Amino acid sequence: MQLTGFLNIINVVAPQPNTPLRAVILYSAGHLGSAILFNRLVKSPDITLCAIIKTPALPYTHKGKQSLRHHLKRTGWRFGWLMLWQRIVQTILYGIHLLFPARTRAILPGWLLAKRHQIPVYFTRSINSRTFRKQLRELAPDIVISAFCNQILKPEIIAIPRLGTLNVHPGWLPAYRGAMSYFWVLHNGEDQAGVSIHWIDEGIDTGTLLARRKISLKTGMTQQMVMIRSALAGSILLKHLLHMLVTGKTPASIKEESPQESSAYFPAPDHAAFDGYFNQHRFFRIRDTWRIITGARFLR
Repeated sequence: MQLTGFLNIINVVAPQPNTPLRAVILYSAGHLGSAILFNRLVKSPDITLCAIIKTPALPYTHKGKQSLRHHLKRTGWRFGWLMLWQRIVQTILYGIHLLFPARTRAILPGWLLAKRHQIPVYFTRSINSRTFRKQLRELAPDIVISAFCNQILKPEIIAIPRLGTLNVHPGWLPAYRGAMSYFWVLHNGEDQAGVSIHWIDEGIDTGTLLARRKISLKTGMTQQMVMIRSALAGSILLKHLLHMLVTGKTPASIKEESPQESSAYFPAPDHAAFDGYFNQHRFFRIRDTWRIITGARFLR
């Protein structure tokens, strides 16, 4: 995996340097990117994971009901069934690996990893609900980490962690704001993807940018592989940032490469966007899913 990029820092005085941060992870249920970040962070000496907050695979409407029909109407049944098939394959492969483990450095599902490390897991339909707000205050985290969470945080939630909320965004910011950047870079015919880490603010991927790296796109790469590589690269950047915070350093904001650097927002793909993508690329491959779950070369 070819990675290029940079990470800028400045030194400041920390209240209690070298004390692990109390961290909460916002985790999207069934998302392989969330699982990768959780697996890579669980043994970090710089944080103490006090809870995993799982949100549903699909966002809920303002009335509290899962908007499956609305989602399928937007993306199309072809896209919806393909994503469902991807989740089914992933679940089956997880089951096979757990029954017949092939490697010790595997990507474990979030529930199992949390159980092994005795980390509490909470499920919330809406991350901005009053119930969750109260729960998060009781956890009193120093920092919250959004690991491919599919919900937008409101100011009342953003203000709770002492240091703030870091978002691992699977796209090069500010050029690829919004959902599923790993889909859009292939759809748009780019030769590079990216991953960025920023503080969350009230906008969508508009908070202070701390770190980012570019990822070369090879011929035949699927959106799943772009997502996996962005999660792996993002975990490296994130661990560096957390170590800096713990050791009394604070990340400096990254300046744009040039005043002309583009900023664009890409929503979740609709029916037309997916059909255009599918004519040129594959969405995922079973063998790739198996290789990442069993800890093949991607974890080296």
